[in-house]
Amino acid sequence: MKYLFVLTFLISLSGWTQNYNLDSLSHIDYNVLHSSELNDIWGYTDELGNEYALVGAEKGVSVVDITDPQNPVEVYWHVGMSSIWRDIKTFGDYAYVTTEADDGLLIIDLSPLPGNPIINTANYYNTSDYWSSAHNLYIDENGYGYIFGSNRGNGGAIILDLFTNPMQPIEVGIYDNWYIHDGYVVNDMLYAAHINDGFFTIVDVSDKANPIILGSQVTPSSFAHNIWPTDDQNFVFTTDELTRSFIGAYDVSDPSNIIEVDRTQSSPGSGVVPHNVHVKGDFLFTSYYADGIIVHDISDPSNMIEVARYDTYPGSANYTIGNWGAFPYFASGTILATDIENGLFILGSDFNYASRIEGTITNQNNGNPIQGVDVTILGDVQTEISKVNGTYKTGIGVPGNYSIRYEKYGFVPQEIQLTLSANTVYNQDIQLEPLQQYGIEIKVVDEFDTPILGADVKIVHEGVVFELQTNGLGIVNQDVSYTDTFFVAAGKWEKITTCENFEFSPNINQLTLVLEKGYMDDFTFDFGWSETSSAETGDWERGVPFFNADPTLRSSPDNDSPNDCGESCFITGNQEGVSVMRGEVTLISPVFDLSSFNEPFLNYERWFFNFHGFQPFNDTLRIAISNGTEIIEIDKQGYEFSILGVWVPVFKKISDYLTPSSTMQIFVQTSNYELSNNITNAAFDNFYITDGSPLGNELESIEKQLVSIYPNPFSDQITIEGIKENSTLRLFSIDGKKLNFEVDYTENSAEINSTNLSSGVYLLHVDGAVYTVVK
Repeated sequence: MKYLFVLTFLISLSGWTQNYNLDSLSHIDYNVLHSSELNDIWGYTDELGNEYALVGAEKGVSVVDITDPQNPVEVYWHVGMSSIWRDIKTFGDYAYVTTEADDGLLIIDLSPLPGNPIINTANYYNTSDYWSSAHNLYIDENGYGYIFGSNRGNGGAIILDLFTNPMQPIEVGIYDNWYIHDGYVVNDMLYAAHINDGFFTIVDVSDKANPIILGSQVTPSSFAHNIWPTDDQNFVFTTDELTRSFIGAYDVSDPSNIIEVDRTQSSPGSGVVPHNVHVKGDFLFTSYYADGIIVHDISDPSNMIEVARYDTYPGSANYTIGNWGAFPYFASGTILATDIENGLFILGSDFNYASRIEGTITNQNNGNPIQGVDVTILGDVQTEISKVNGTYKTGIGVPGNYSIRYEKYGFVPQEIQLTLSANTVYNQDIQLEPLQQYGIEIKVVDEFDTPILGADVKIVHEGVVFELQTNGLGIVNQDVSYTDTFFVAAGKWEKITTCENFEFSPNINQLTLVLEKGYMDDFTFDFGWSETSSAETGDWERGVPFFNADPTLRSSPDNDSPNDCGESCFITGNQEGVSVMRGEVTLISPVFDLSSFNEPFLNYERWFFNFHGFQPFNDTLRIAISNGTEIIEIDKQGYEFSILGVWVPVFKKISDYLTPSSTMQIFVQTSNYELSNNITNAAFDNFYITDGSPLGNELESIEKQLVSIYPNPFSDQITIEGIKENSTLRLFSIDGKKLNFEVDYTENSAEINSTNLSSGVYLLHVDGAVYTVVK
């Protein structure tokens, strides 16, 4: 045997995270070995029982003898075109490799092992069409290969006969309805993950020339990246390759009626991205990027319990970095994991089945089942929630003595103690005592103290939201259980939304809110804005902005405008990895009547992101106003780097553009066309109409300077950096009153002492540019 490189490294990474039930046996650093990062991983066992890691690398493919897992030996290295994607599968003594570089289908003859393998590279052609790259592949037990995500057609599945001549595949069929990112095939059943379309399909491929779709299912984050079935094919597991997404479990025993039975996250709240799941018997192995490799007990697929983990990546991240691939199928039990930056990890395992707890939670007073109870094993990061019939399932991967907490808003929390053993199911029913309640009354009136019928009222406490509408007396009533501060908001179209933090108690249980005449919408409530779209993705929607934690590309707002009541705005592409694509999206306001206004001003805040690489593109956020007979563009924002991804307040005197009428509307439009191929998203918030503006024309559409203002919100002091030596600073209340304040100037900066200001929203003018600041 010719040894190209011998490695005897054995390193400990236990300080990186809390690893358990998986141990590092050895490690190969491919940055040292081949100056290459890694991607996917597969395994091969020769006729003598020797085990090999087939390692996908950015610069090629590596074959490593891991028969002695503490002393891995690379026995072959094939240089390929550079690509961050390589996927490998085997059939018999042959390895097949796809890549998104134009390498075609790489075929490695492994039969000479434990000697040197023979390499043969070919771009695969058929008689009528051509493909040179593909994202992934799978090979079934009969020797049919399925090429996924090729540069042909939609990038579906190209089906190849590999068994007739393993070195010269023959195309025998195609399933090309949608792009397939990854898939699995067994017993003539294709399980296909359609990442761009957000669902998976189950396809009968017994007739390779005529695939038949049996069923489909949308995944939790609509970004179906990977799929793997159980051995009996009654269940499948999926990942969505997005921050804060889930591993999903589904009952597919009837493909025409697929049912989600469970979902879980490795580190809830952290935003870590899952990549690929692999099923081996009763266990699920997931390459989980920054969290490393995670193992779940799936003997009950409706109750996935983590039983082991090994973190290959130092630290945490909300994007695709760290553990790319996993391979758990060696007869020896050795497990392989590839980390993009940190190389190949060869792991030993010592995990067992989980300890499980299940039961029913009921109301102590009436015996009714309670839905939505949080069930937490203290010390574990996972929280399970009881179902509509009061049933729950939970568990833990390490036996021992534990406290289990049961908690729901409006009930007395309860804790019990249990000693949990591995591979045991504990039946534990719970009765929760409801807290004593009292009624609160909220009355909504206009400025003349007249009750308002049909006003929307929102009451929020500890994350629990009550949404109500006032009756003919302008009143809503709600039973609550706590003496505490509640957030209360009220609003109606043609009125000014108001909100307040109010401390309710059994003795102080009434609140009156006044809605003045006017138009305001901070999207706390749904006042009937509509949306039209010709785009494929990224439509406008009302909601809380999806926080994009990728520090390199903040392509969505972290939150809504800080100057209004709620947390919602209108936003495009409100999920990870989604933007406006190939078309236009337009947001349209309800009609509003300005015929009685003397000098109406339109006020709003806009947010826009338009970026790809470091070049500007032509997509633009445009705002137009109509009086029913004409429509005029009044504002726009394009690729202005200084205000990309920033909430920008805008003030417009409507009569400067058209004559106000009783049939006014606002139109907010952005677009992204295929030729420009950039990332485009927009948001719109804090719309309101004022009759006249004490601040006058200087508030109209002023471009901001490159000025930094922090902190914002502020307490007693605020700093302004990047100003000129003779800059003029002025401060106004939100209603236009000019305020006195103390300011200390230094070179290119100033500090404002705001101890005399009360909490609220202020407008800071820096040489005429307007900034919204919040104390």
